[in-house]
Amino acid sequence: MIIKISDAASQWLIKELALKPGDGVKFFAASTKIPAEHGPKQGFAKDNHPDRPIYEIQKDGINYHVNFDDDWFFSNLETHIDYSPDTGLTFKFQGGPDTVAGASINYEKYLM
Repeated sequence: MIIKISDAASQWLIKELALKPGDGVKFFAASTKIPAEHGPKQGFAKDNHPDRPIYEIQKDGINYHVNFDDDWFFSNLETHIDYSPDTGLTFKFQGGPDTVAGASINYEKYLM
């Protein structure tokens, strides 16, 4: 898993979510459909308390992360997050397929 956030995306998220240095943002699947739909519009939210993060990256003083329960969606992929005024915040995915998705989802259910 690799996540790359463009400068434009980072600055847009900082403004849109009123982020301050040290704040966090989580990325997650916009849908829980199986098979996963890796389209350009996915979920994001301010999150200063990551829950078992499996991937973390810092940019412009903001801590971006993916939590354990979203491993199934981002696993084995390189994700590029960008922003433009015409398309808004977009996600582009390369790589895959995700061979551990079923195991990760079942393990998460087991833990509950």
